Amino acid sequence: MSELLTTEQARRRQRIYDDELSSGNRFASALLVVREHLPSGKACLRMNIDGTRIGNVARFINHSCDGGNLLTVLVRSSGALLPRLCFFASRNIKEDEELTFSYGDIIRIREEGLPCFCDCSSCFGVLPSENT
Repeated sequence: MSELLTTEQARRRQRIYDDELSSGNRFASALLVVREHLPSGKACLRMNIDGTRIGNVARFINHSCDGGNLLTVLVRSSGALLPRLCFFASRNIKEDEELTFSYGDIIRIREEGLPCFCDCSSCFGVLPSENT
């Protein structure tokens, strides 16, 4: 399980991670913002998940601009306050094939986005990100 952060904590962490990157260090954060739009359409639950230092193997799944070979699904258990972010295969995955999913919409891009290395034919050249 990764760390669940408030939005303010996520913003602070993102500034720290950006500073780490700008100092020239090889650094990869695993800060993920997940939004669940509620059925009424009038509200959105935001979860800030940081797997940078604490988390399971899912923090090593890379991005692909073409959507990758995994789908993300929010799964709710009865009685649980928050849903779990689960990964499911979107197609048959070959042995030794890298596991990938889309980190998000490219329209939510930060001014100085990180380069994308997914190497797919539809690559946007930068990772989806936002000003947290």
